[in-house]
Amino acid sequence: MTDHDLKQALHLAASTSRHAPDPADDLARARAAGQARSRRRVRAGLSGIAAVAVLGIGTTAVLTGQDSSGTPSAGSSSTPQPSTKAPDGIQLVAETLDASPYTFDLTPQGWAVQGEHPWTVTIAPTDGSVSDHPDDFEGKLVIMFEPRPPGGREVDVDGRRFWITGDSGYTTISTWTLPGEPEGAVRLQYPNDTGWDEDTMLAFTASVHVGDGAEFGGGSTEPDGMQPLDQVGAQRPSERPTLEP
Repeated sequence: MTDHDLKQALHLAASTSRHAPDPADDLARARAAGQARSRRRVRAGLSGIAAVAVLGIGTTAVLTGQDSSGTPSAGSSSTPQPSTKAPDGIQLVAETLDASPYTFDLTPQGWAVQGEHPWTVTIAPTDGSVSDHPDDFEGKLVIMFEPRPPGGREVDVDGRRFWITGDSGYTTISTWTLPGEPEGAVRLQYPNDTGWDEDTMLAFTASVHVGDGAEFGGGSTEPDGMQPLDQVGAQRPSERPTLEP
């Protein structure tokens, strides 16, 4: 082969071979591939965050449901408030209570005679909530015998008239004594907020009997503002109860 033939062969080989790749093209393709991978990672990451968010919301809804059906959280408007408990109602027992010269057809459970005089009787709760001194009337039921006529709101029960007043944390119920008893008005002063309701107070007041030996409060001298019975008598004939034969 001559030198001319060799040159022609080399020229032919060079003209038919592929061109060498351009580095710029390789860099562009690499960048495109990298961007595609980044986009896939971002989409995957966002999908994971969305899944976590959905799970979190679902979990919160379940906890809220449990909380709303159970004990309300602190600060909630539906948080139960301590309730304040009313005193137990007084129970009257059909048992005679003796505080001579006064007797009672009924006895209040949990209460007992603490002091007795011809002009007054003190009955107190036995739970230790009041003073043991019989002349300390705070929180106690006090029965008084007086010459002055009753006054206040009128209530008729079984043909007998009662008068009701209230002042300074006490309710006072008065009535005339029954025929055959010493003439006068019997007054019972009940402490409020100790379980006595009006019906119970009326029933217990009606059960009082005034016996011989009872005296008006303050002795035989009429206190200021009180009227002797001979002056009061004209005011009450139609009001005094009568016993059926």
